[in-house]
Amino acid sequence: MSVGTKTLRLFFALWPGEAERASLAQFVETLKRTTTARWVEPENLHITLAFLGEVNEERLPLVDRIGGGIDGQSFELKLDRIDFWPKKEILWLSPSSTPAALDNLANGLTAELKRAGFVMENRPYRAHLTIARKAHPGCISSGVLDGPIRWNVGSFCLVESHLSGMGSQYRVRKSWNLSGSQAIPDDLSVR
Repeated sequence: MSVGTKTLRLFFALWPGEAERASLAQFVETLKRTTTARWVEPENLHITLAFLGEVNEERLPLVDRIGGGIDGQSFELKLDRIDFWPKKEILWLSPSSTPAALDNLANGLTAELKRAGFVMENRPYRAHLTIARKAHPGCISSGVLDGPIRWNVGSFCLVESHLSGMGSQYRVRKSWNLSGSQAIPDDLSVR
């Protein structure tokens, strides 16, 4: 990397629309009554597809081409499980059954990124949406939710992350439609 070259902290993600974000925020509000945690702000909720880490800004056109070259299908995601990773103190939501289109999207992105020379994790993809860190779940136990959160996924995006003392701040840099979906909602383009 040359002197003065800027790096960007990047990842591909599923970014909820306003309706899904409102459902997630309402669900989190019910958990706050029984659980202490550092809650993820509603505007930061997402599902990571592929984490790139620090990327030289000069490689951004390549990353954009990889995102634009993915031929994924739209799908319905049903977040119906809650779980807790005690070692990392993370509370998260996930689907009991991961849609094949989601696995294909995440695995396709990872394969293309590896082919382009990015260093990617070598573990199976596991879709999850982090809702809290430093969680102490109290009476919440892992299991199936009574009322799942449904999400019609029609796009994915490239997100830039800025780390600060107040936590991570995210900015959607670009979004791509999945086959069978409608146009990308306006609310994604302004983040």
